[in-house]
Amino acid sequence: MLIAAPQAHAGAKLSAGTTTVVEQMHGANQVPDGGTAIVEQIHTDALVVHHEQPRHYTVRPGDTLSSIAQRFYGNPADWRGLYQANRSVIRNPNVIQPGEVLNVPYQLPASSTTSAPAGSTVLTTSAALSGTLSCPGLEELWKQAGGSAAQAVMAASIAMAESSGQQFATGAAGERGYWQINPDHGSLSTYDPLGNAKAAVIISGDGANWTPWTTFTSGAYRGRC
Repeated sequence: MLIAAPQAHAGAKLSAGTTTVVEQMHGANQVPDGGTAIVEQIHTDALVVHHEQPRHYTVRPGDTLSSIAQRFYGNPADWRGLYQANRSVIRNPNVIQPGEVLNVPYQLPASSTTSAPAGSTVLTTSAALSGTLSCPGLEELWKQAGGSAAQAVMAASIAMAESSGQQFATGAAGERGYWQINPDHGSLSTYDPLGNAKAAVIISGDGANWTPWTTFTSGAYRGRC
């Protein structure tokens, strides 16, 4: 006597963003010739498919694309990828507004951290004017940002006293970059080299008023450059 169980398929379909499990079962009952025992063999294959939920972030006061990239990807330079992923929301990558909801992809395009988006107005500098800078580099960055050449040494001295020339220096109150721009200044507070220098030009009135920097009022800038 031969008893054969029909092939069975079982599946579970869940909502988007959850795990979908598809399970196939093949069963057969076999009876050896001349015997009465039933031997059952079951083989199960499982296919698991994962769907990731979209990830979003609501911009807060003082946020920059660089700081958001640092938070989610561990690299401020990944702000370019964030900008590419949010071109429909962000018109100027240097000006993001509190309340804006940004898409934060789990994986950024490989090229997004090496080149700026075509046609964008990104305030970046050459690789030579990023990272840790010496006094001449800070002077040049100040001038590239539109700062007065006559104030370049003073500007570099203050930056050196504030951050020791470190691009990603962060103060106790969240001050950012070479010139330690306070988050109270909104989008001007950025780790981007040229953006940070432009903020210093604006806040100081092109070098006419350095009193917002405690390293100036205390005299700590003297002899730095």
